[in-house]
Amino acid sequence: MARTNMVSRLLGRSTVVAIILVFLLSACASPSAHQPAAPTEPRDAGEAPRPRGTLHMAWPFEPEHLHRKFLTGSGVAETNWVFNSTLTFYDFNGASHPLIALEIPTQENGDWEVNPDGTMVTTYRLRENGRWHDGAPLTAHDFVFAYGVYVDPEIPVLERMPEALMSAVEASDDYTLVITWSQTYTRANLLGDRELNPLPRHLLEEKYRTNKPNFAAGEEWSRSYVGTGPFRVEQWTPGAGLIARAHPDWLLGPPKLDTLDIRFISDSNLMLTNLLSGEVDIITTPGIRAPEAAIARDQWVASGEGYLKTWETRLSFVEFQYRDVQGWQQAVSDVRVRQALLHAIDRQGIVDVVNYGLGSVADTFVLRTDPVFPDIDRTLTKYPPDPARAAVLLAQAGWQQARDGGSIANSAGQTLDLEVRSSAGQEREATIVADNIKAIGVNSSLFIVPAARARDAEMRTGYPGMALNGRSIAPEHFPFTSADLPTPENQFAGLNRGSFQDREVDRLHGIIMTDLQPEARRGATIALHRRMSELAAYGPLLYRPEIILAKNKVQGPTGNFGPQQGITWNIFEWEVTE
Repeated sequence: MARTNMVSRLLGRSTVVAIILVFLLSACASPSAHQPAAPTEPRDAGEAPRPRGTLHMAWPFEPEHLHRKFLTGSGVAETNWVFNSTLTFYDFNGASHPLIALEIPTQENGDWEVNPDGTMVTTYRLRENGRWHDGAPLTAHDFVFAYGVYVDPEIPVLERMPEALMSAVEASDDYTLVITWSQTYTRANLLGDRELNPLPRHLLEEKYRTNKPNFAAGEEWSRSYVGTGPFRVEQWTPGAGLIARAHPDWLLGPPKLDTLDIRFISDSNLMLTNLLSGEVDIITTPGIRAPEAAIARDQWVASGEGYLKTWETRLSFVEFQYRDVQGWQQAVSDVRVRQALLHAIDRQGIVDVVNYGLGSVADTFVLRTDPVFPDIDRTLTKYPPDPARAAVLLAQAGWQQARDGGSIANSAGQTLDLEVRSSAGQEREATIVADNIKAIGVNSSLFIVPAARARDAEMRTGYPGMALNGRSIAPEHFPFTSADLPTPENQFAGLNRGSFQDREVDRLHGIIMTDLQPEARRGATIALHRRMSELAAYGPLLYRPEIILAKNKVQGPTGNFGPQQGITWNIFEWEVTE
């Protein structure tokens, strides 16, 4: 009953009723979900059908940037696949494919050399038909230029990996890219999203030389963007949406769709309403969430008006603050306090409220489908809801329950005051977490980051106690390393927002990312997640479901392979049938 009441409080009866009324106005059709294989060879432009049709879609944010390497970020992973191309990419099943690259470098074909001292050389041979949106050739020199930008400390780059592991990037000719690595890196031959993405040297080299402070700012990164993807920007209406048109000279041939009509809709209920009323054809995470998807599943999809696809790639988690920031609650630096806080959290209750049967409880930063998951799961220290155990741990750390049953306090009479911070997208989880820790005597408060400051990196990393976060699950996205610390020097862009540091975790993660022996990586993976759980370094909460809701006429969307963000990796194959 308590969880039902919480659902009603968080969603609101009027919102649910309004959405259901929209369902009743929708027309019927038969469900379908086409999953094409990813082509790796260019289509013959003379034989391929001309792009046709318009797809109406919604994005939850208006991108600040259409290039995902820079500090401001795009806010939308889809920009990488709609407007840009990568050397390689993964399909939904995790199989790798070349894109800008003509083939994937391997030791067998001689394009991946591993030296006795651990240094390496990978040679990417590029397709010769690549063109920027303005028609200029895409060459190896554009990658060399991009490398210089990404390792330049004066440029606000969001992530300098894996470029930081490279000692040189050279073009032996226009279509041969040679990368020298200072150490081993397991994905050196599979560079993809946000990994050495090319920059148009012919347009940006002069600005880089003469105006570094403003290099990553300006309309050339948004409404005047020139990329390499299957679609190019045609019209951008600030605050409303943009129109993208098929790029006829794309690497694999023109996409099947002619036009993308992209609406910027930040409210998930409004996004769903737009789908059900026919204004848009497809909506996806992160804009649409499990509560709205569950309503659509039980009404709209059940009546045959469209289809729902879900899968898991992301972890929602609680992170603690280990840095002395303004208002810092130093108690969270005590492992016993962290363990007590985790024992207080009802993760199944969060799943019931947030996921509506579309996701599951999580204990670690590894997907259940990962072959190594069973071995990791057996070694984890787990924190099931246990208020009695939480009280014992807090008492050991010097925090006792007041005689009147009120807030716990230390020997000096100070209460344990703890802020729980989150973005609006995780408000439900944060509300439950704050309520749960209050139940064990913590004087908790809730702070929701205002939308206007959602990308204020210094504020997002300056929380004083606990914060909710989420990441796509992959070794390269594991954020709890010293290399990812937020600092003034990197403009607080580090993804390790709580500044957790542990030498053993750094060492194990280094093995996972650099050792070429599978068994060594497997052993380090098990040990890393075991240690993170022993330290209660963070609190895994749940696997967030990824969601596609689309009309039956939209053919092609399949979802994404976890380490690769964005479902539009194969948008060149999408089509709208009538």
